Parts: sequence; C-alpha cells; structure tokens
Amino acid sequence: MEKLFILFLLITSLSFSQEKTIEIDYFVDYVIPSKRQTTTDTISIGFNKDGEYLWTNYNKLALDLAKSLIKNSSEDYSKAKSNIIYDTEEGSLLLTFEFNKNFIFFNLNLDSFLPFSESDESFNLITEDIGETMKVLDREVNIYNIFPDDKPEEILTIATDIDYKVNNSAIFKKFFEIAFRKSGMEDNNFPQFPDGLILKIIETENTLLEAIKISDKKKTIKINYSLKITE
Repeated sequence: MEKLFILFLLITSLSFSQEKTIEIDYFVDYVIPSKRQTTTDTISIGFNKDGEYLWTNYNKLALDLAKSLIKNSSEDYSKAKSNIIYDTEEGSLLLTFEFNKNFIFFNLNLDSFLPFSESDESFNLITEDIGETMKVLDREVNIYNIFPDDKPEEILTIATDIDYKVNNSAIFKKFFEIAFRKSGMEDNNFPQFPDGLILKIIETENTLLEAIKISDKKKTIKINYSLKITE
C-alpha cells in the first residue's frame, strides 16, 4: 500500500508544467498551543490579499515527508525543507521538498485526498459579528463567531485585522465545496467569512492559533517545473 501511495504522488507530481507567478502580500508567524496548553508549535503562513493563495514552509511536514520517502535511519531529517502553496481556486497543493541532494515537486488535488464520508445530517454555517474586539499584537481586532445552525453552542471565534486586506471567503470556499460534496451535503450554504488578516482562532475558550509576528513585505514566488519528453 505504501509503495502504491508513493507511486501515486510521483505521477501527480508530473501533472504540473506551466509557469505560475504568485504574489504573497503578508507573512504571519503563529503559535499553535497543544491541546493541554503545555507546549507550542510555530508556523509561518503567507497570505495573498485576494485570497487566491496561501504559503507556508512548515518544516514539521517536511520532516514527516522525509521519513516516509527516504528510508535511511542515519539521515538527519531535521535539515529537510519544504515550501507549500495552497491554490484556493483550484483546490490544490503545490509542494516542493528539499533534503540533501533530493528535490521533489508535487501538485496534489485536495479532491483526491479528502476522504468520502457520507452523512445524513444537513446544516448551514452561520457567521456572526458580535460587535466586540480583542487585542492581538497590541492591535485592536474585530471578533466573529462561526457555528452550525443546528449546534449554536459549537462556536469557533475568529479575530481579524481589517487593516490588512484579505479575502477569507475566497480562501475557504473551495475547501468547503469539496468537504460538503464528499459528505453528500452539496446543498449546504457556504458561510461568508469576515475579511481581514486572521490573527487568532479560538474554539470553546481554547486558543487554536495566535499571531506573534506580521510582515507586510510583499514577495513574488515563481514556479516553473516541468518534465518534457520529445522524439
């Protein structure tokens, strides 16, 4: 099974050949506390203000990928590096992976990886502006609650900074479309997410993610990887 999975990744990695130019407008460092709030992890995410792309170089993913593909216990996998771009319009992940002399490029369609889990339930997600603010990085930011209409007590709280323009509805739209379709709930209404840079996410008083640093120094990413065979 593992060999088939690796073969599938290699095949899909060859399906992307055209050049892409991607603009990343903001970079945010977040802390992610553990469930018991005893340890924290850090992740950097880059945002395109139109919501077309997300970027990260989350090295824990590179480490896990290295261990699954390169079977050599003597290697220092901590040196593995990755760049991951989520194309929100296509619903696909572009991933580059570097480790020693190894370089791998993947173009992965989320529709192929999200599991099918049919459900008889039907619900709509509600976005509510509660008219309150909180401080994150000494900035006063707006608070919104998101919850299913049939379980209003299951609240996800999002704090966004509208001074940094980001179209969050565009970021999440394709993901929810795929998830609803995989669950047999295509008729569900897609929620309109609040605009602005997401600085904090809270679930039932537990912080899932919180910004600790923001950079608005724009960067351009060019992707041009292809394998052509001619006669």
